[in-house]
Amino acid sequence: MRLDIIAHLQLQTKKAAEVQSRSGHDLTALGPGLGDADLYFDYLADLNDVATDVAPKNGGWLNPDDYLIRGKWKLLPWWQPPFPMAVRTDLLEQIGEKSPDTWEDWLRVGRKGKAIGHPFGTALGHSGDANVTLLSILWSYGGSYVSKDGKTITINSKETRAAMEFVKRLYSEAMDPEVVAWDDASNNRCLNAGKCIAIHNPISAYESAKKDKVVIPGSQKEIADFIDHVHTPKGPAGRKATTGFWCVGIWNFSKNVDLAKDFLRYHFQPDNQNRWVEAGHGFNMPFLTSLTKHSVYKSDRQYRFIPEVAKVTVPPSWPGPTTAASQQVWDLYIIPDMFAQYATGKMTVDQAIAWGEKEMQEIYAGRRRKP
Repeated sequence: MRLDIIAHLQLQTKKAAEVQSRSGHDLTALGPGLGDADLYFDYLADLNDVATDVAPKNGGWLNPDDYLIRGKWKLLPWWQPPFPMAVRTDLLEQIGEKSPDTWEDWLRVGRKGKAIGHPFGTALGHSGDANVTLLSILWSYGGSYVSKDGKTITINSKETRAAMEFVKRLYSEAMDPEVVAWDDASNNRCLNAGKCIAIHNPISAYESAKKDKVVIPGSQKEIADFIDHVHTPKGPAGRKATTGFWCVGIWNFSKNVDLAKDFLRYHFQPDNQNRWVEAGHGFNMPFLTSLTKHSVYKSDRQYRFIPEVAKVTVPPSWPGPTTAASQQVWDLYIIPDMFAQYATGKMTVDQAIAWGEKEMQEIYAGRRRKP
């Protein structure tokens, strides 16, 4: 067997080329949303037999209806990196804060942190992290961008305006302007460089700091000893989050469909899943019920909220179904651009929402494709 590691930003181009040529890999990663399986629906093998084989051995799938594409298993849910909040406990103590839990709490923390040179950090540009955080905020304020019918665009609402007003305050009062140009590694760097007081991110920054023994600038103290992870914040409408939903599928034009299915059955055996989670130190959380109780989440205090965040994590298209259109909203960064245009003053809130609404309507009508 050969495994090729391809940068996630290059995956879309690679998949499109393989479909065009009807050749290439047997198995393919699908993500970071679930819409790839709708976009490539006609080229993916049906995996109902594999999905029903492996689920009972692992306690069943978490929220199995989330992964059905047009009512069929065209993918197997593979892993997700839940997004807790990572915070510097020493800086939190320095500004007199103890247990921030809501988005408004974190605005206050960021405002105080910025005043002493340690701003809050989350991307507002073209990155997966920006999609995740801004969708989480949108939902937490009661907004959404598409209805359950998967057709009606719902972004133009008072709830969206409330979320955008919050992000504008967060940007202007608690963050540095550079966040509009951040990529997915920028907030990790900000935290581990000793600058950011907190970031909304998977545990990767902590793992990197621990592995590399990164020290707080001007001291000999390891920064990992002063990082804590707490629940993803809640808003007026509750606590909801998303993340990259990484899945795996099999091309139906592969010459090895049955062999590829056997490999997936092997990979999803409980013993192999257990070892896989242990090797990932809790970063790669499977969509399997039994794995949410894995001992790895008790092996380090910093992992304790990962299963809790997973409980409130929904697909990026929520409450609408996963479709090729929802994948394009993600891939084209419509949500980050809409929020950033208002936060940075390039548009009024009404102009930014109208822009986002038009873009989404074009996408869902099939008139705008991926660049």
